[in-house]
This record gives sequence, structure tokens and C-alpha cells, in this order.
Amino acid sequence: MTAAAGRVRAVAWPVLQTSAAAGIAWWFAHEVLGHAQPFFAPIAAAVSLSTSEVQRARRSVQMVIGVLLGIGVAELLQPLIGRSTIAIAAVVLVTLIVAVGVGIGFVGEGMMFVNQAAASAILVVALHRAGTGGERATDALVGGAVALVIGVGLFPVEPLRLLWGAENRVLRAVRSVLLREPLPPSRGSDRDMDWPLAASHEVHRRLTALTAARKTARANVRIAPRRMRMRARVEAEERRVAGMYLLAGGALALVRAIADADEEGTGVEEGVREEVESLALAVNSLQAAERPWSALALVDPRRRASELLAAPLPGSRPESAAVAIASRRLARDILAVMPG
Repeated sequence: MTAAAGRVRAVAWPVLQTSAAAGIAWWFAHEVLGHAQPFFAPIAAAVSLSTSEVQRARRSVQMVIGVLLGIGVAELLQPLIGRSTIAIAAVVLVTLIVAVGVGIGFVGEGMMFVNQAAASAILVVALHRAGTGGERATDALVGGAVALVIGVGLFPVEPLRLLWGAENRVLRAVRSVLLREPLPPSRGSDRDMDWPLAASHEVHRRLTALTAARKTARANVRIAPRRMRMRARVEAEERRVAGMYLLAGGALALVRAIADADEEGTGVEEGVREEVESLALAVNSLQAAERPWSALALVDPRRRASELLAAPLPGSRPESAAVAIASRRLARDILAVMPG
């Protein structure tokens, strides 16, 4: 229950925005435009915003274009194929083929565009009433417009907070794999994997979220009026945060080298393990420090990484040397993501 309450608190603000957008879209289409059952309006608004503040503008555009495509295909085919089981299958087949064919650029990224096109086509055939195609298309435009106004115009996500939050989660995952800490409880299925594979799975999951955060931050400072003044700072931070991919990759290479040495029965020497622990503490200092990082917060991680790079390679066994080299590569990556 505690974990569930925490998840709800984390999405409370975007959920409130989504609820308001759905209500406003229905009200506008029903009361202002006079549409009897404008269900496409709240659906478009709710799915565009959903529970995530990431990539809302892209989702809104994909949703509207997908819905319009589905409505268009269904309106053209329905008079010819009727409303049967085969008609539903046929309209989905044609809609998906057309969606894949025209879904170029960011419109076709992910599954939102093609899924919404298919869903809209199904609804049109299943709930068909003559002469409602234009009305439903208008409802979809209303829902998408309301979503853009609320999610991008009035309440765009704070891009620096988004970037730093995603970066922090990558740092937390890197620290965990360096210290071989237990994986989060929510990733219980990963416990059956070998440790390097489980660690890679967790780190890449965080990197995927970082990629989405970077795209959202870049888009917000270009299209959200309230965030345009932050463009130079956000773009500089976004370029710095891109170094997290190398840092995460270096950490995975390091733990893989340690795991290989352990599997071969030779292991690595104590001095090498101490270097790895020092790097984990450097990553932990970065993750725990308040954002934006102050000069004081960077003293400890910078010292640890710099001292490691200046130290001679410890150990005499080849396995230890491989781990020590990977440690120094990770130290350079840590220094690279620190500002200044």
C-alpha cells in the first residue's frame, strides 16, 4: 500500500491535468459545438496527456493524426463493407497498412499513431451513424487542441527538473550495479537473470527514460511559450546529460569484467575492488547532491575520479588489470558529466 500510494502521489499533478482536459474537451464539443455524443474529444485529450508529463506534444499530435486517419479510412470503407465481423477485421487491416505507410518521422515513432488509428476505425464501424464522420473528426481535433493547451501551453513540464530526475535515476542504477545492491522490488523478474544481464536490463531501462526526458526537454523549450526563455540553459544541460550513456556503458563494462573474473575463479585483487567501491561512492555523491550541483558537491566525486586516473594500475593478474582499465575509463566518464 505504501508503494502504491507513492506511485499515485508521483502522478497526481499530470492526472489532474488529464482529468480537467477530458472534461473541458467534452464540454466544448457537447455544449459549444452541439455534438450529441462527442466521445472522441475526451478520449483524445485523456490519451494525449495520460499520467506522464513526457513527450506530451508528440503524443497529442500522434493521437490526432491517428484518430483522423482511422475515421477517414472507416468512413470510406464502411458503406462498402457494412458492420460485420469481417468488416471489423478488414477495416483494421486497411487502417494499419495505411498507418504504417504514412507514419514517417516523429508521427510514426512508437505505437501511439497506429494504435489510435486502428481503435478509431473500429469505433466508427461499430458505432456507425450516417453523417457523423466530420463531427467525430472535429471532436478529435478538439480533444487534441485541449491537450496541447493544457499540457504544453499552460502547464509544460519544467525541463531541467525532468532532465535531472531522469539523470538521477540512471546514477542510482549505476551505483547499485557497482555495489551489487539488490534490484528494485518492482523488477522481481530480473532476479532470475545472471547478475550482469540483470544489471544491464535495469540500467538500459533507465537510459530509455532518459532518452524520452531529453526529447521532451528539447521540444518544450522550442514550442512551449513559458519555457522558451530557458532554451540556452536547457540545451546545454541536455548535451551534458548525454554523457550519461557513456557513463552507464562504462559501469556495465566494469561489472562485466568483474563477473568474468569471478566466474573464472581468479577474481580480482583487493586494491582493484577498492577502486571500484571508490567510483561507486563518487557516483553516489553525484546522485545524492541537490540540483543544480554546487561546486562543493562536486569536490568529492571529482577528487575520487582524478586520483584514480593518476594512480598506477594495481594488481598483477590479467583479470585485475582488465578491471582496473575499465575503472579508469569509468572515472573519465564521471568527470565528463560534471559541469565546469
